[in-house]
Amino acid sequence: MSEENPLRDQILEISRSMLFNEGYKSLSMRKIAKKAGVSATSIYLYFENKDHLLHTLIEESVEDLSRFIEKKALPVGSCIDRFKAIIRAYAEFGITYPEKYEIIYKVRSDSMARYPKEKFRKARRAYELLVKTIEESVEKNQMDVDDPLVAAYSIWAQMHGIVSVVLNGRLDSRINREQFIDDSIEHVIQGFLIRAAVT
Repeated sequence: MSEENPLRDQILEISRSMLFNEGYKSLSMRKIAKKAGVSATSIYLYFENKDHLLHTLIEESVEDLSRFIEKKALPVGSCIDRFKAIIRAYAEFGITYPEKYEIIYKVRSDSMARYPKEKFRKARRAYELLVKTIEESVEKNQMDVDDPLVAAYSIWAQMHGIVSVVLNGRLDSRINREQFIDDSIEHVIQGFLIRAAVT
């Protein structure tokens, strides 16, 4: 928690946990206040309403995801190695920080006010890094992809599926979790590296 706004941080932490464990419908300012040991009025000092609170949770989770991926991928010089690092970092973040990860996708858009456009653009930062990396790979003849934007979105969707299977406890009990994650990530990577230009 930050020294400047410990109550705000506590409210966000409680809200994140409630949303993850109980779902959107059970989340209320009154319940959050009770768990924080404060009055509901105290929450409104930091958040205008429930939607503002949820927007903040999503924004912070997306920012954490972006920073995590950038920390792992940006120092990597090779386009192909950066491509691999982005994909692996995405999965690592989701598995390591399930509450933050699930909040990004858990709340349906029709369950709250439309997410502000300016925040949505910021939310695409890590995704845009993947697009840019694929574009650079194509320019250097290291990958043959017709549409980098579609390719990146396809990868994002596949990775979300892999992480969600694990987090939601849907993995076949006969399959080793770590092996599933590692092999699935490798399948996604190799599926696109097959398109690498032969030199």
